[in-house]
Amino acid sequence: MAAPLPSRPKLFTFDTYGTLIDWDSALREYIADLLRAKGSDLDTRAFHHEWYFGFALPAVSGPFLIYRELLTTTLQQALRAAGVDVDPADAADVGDAMAAAQPFPDAVESLGQLAEYAPLATISNSQADIISESSRKLGNPFTYIFTGEVVKHYKPHQALFDLVLASAGAAPADTIHIAQSQYVDLPRSVPMGMATVWVNRHHQDLEPGTPAPTIEVHDMVDLDRRIGLRDTGRETTQP
Repeated sequence: MAAPLPSRPKLFTFDTYGTLIDWDSALREYIADLLRAKGSDLDTRAFHHEWYFGFALPAVSGPFLIYRELLTTTLQQALRAAGVDVDPADAADVGDAMAAAQPFPDAVESLGQLAEYAPLATISNSQADIISESSRKLGNPFTYIFTGEVVKHYKPHQALFDLVLASAGAAPADTIHIAQSQYVDLPRSVPMGMATVWVNRHHQDLEPGTPAPTIEVHDMVDLDRRIGLRDTGRETTQP
């Protein structure tokens, strides 16, 4: 069973891409341009799905690669598997597309609201130069920013979660994790005892075996109210 929401959380942790940043739209646009340049008529959405579930998702649990290299390598693998000829330079700049992706319309205001109650942290399957650009677009709201390159592991490995909790001096029971991925976030945050908000933007069903979150929302509008914080009083979050 998922942990209950703490009435006075000491820390909010976030997945960034898919939760706060519209990475899927940016990547599909990048893939469409790449396929067009390769003279391929593959369907963009179908290829994106095959790339993510067939190559990228398994890769985050495999031997560690810096994230730009992981993106390039797995996209090239997906192209080859689809019968497309691959040049060494293909998808070399896909990390730039990730850094250029824009926030969801509800993200910046919601982060500002939550920051009135407790520090914010992001734990991200990306790398420092990518997440720094995304954080800037979100208004630099994070007290703590950690990516997979720091611990040489990606979510759902526990190392990133342990690192942010230790750095913030917060226990799992005092933390709320806010994320959209039922593949790399929920399988770790829920068993660790972190109250987990699933931002289910795409109205997915939970896959069999995926631990259920504490609550499910479809966007971040009024999230402070929806997780019961608005009437509990605000904590000072300045260092």
